Amino acid sequence: MVQLWPEDRREAVCAWLRANGIDPDNVPQDADLYLEPAPEGDPYTGRYLHYEVFHLNSDGRRHVDERGLSAARERRMTPLLVEPPDWWEPYRKPTRDQLLDVLAKVQALHRCNEHTGDCEHCSQRDYPDYSVPWPCPTMRALGVEVQP
Repeated sequence: MVQLWPEDRREAVCAWLRANGIDPDNVPQDADLYLEPAPEGDPYTGRYLHYEVFHLNSDGRRHVDERGLSAARERRMTPLLVEPPDWWEPYRKPTRDQLLDVLAKVQALHRCNEHTGDCEHCSQRDYPDYSVPWPCPTMRALGVEVQP
């Protein structure tokens, strides 16, 4: 459900989920959807299908998440009964730590040049003909507190 596939591929993924006992209508489009071997010591020796579904109440309605912004989700796994289509690729959203790591890398690139007061990264190729004052649009867009 992760990617916006052409209709025939979307239907194939839905059929694959159903074949594994999962209701595709309850799986968000950007849900984590991946395969992993059974943990050591698990009596099941095959692979598990890991996925996310909307958290539903007893009436089958979606719960709202803790921020009140979208539908709550829960992670589940089930033994893989039917292999995915050949073209299918697993999907995992980046973790909070991975996102923070990327943010730190962007911040390290976009820093203030102590001599010019420009963003070193944005101005590097064409300086002095082209200079981008600090804080650059990237840093402002990130909403990061910037110190020259």
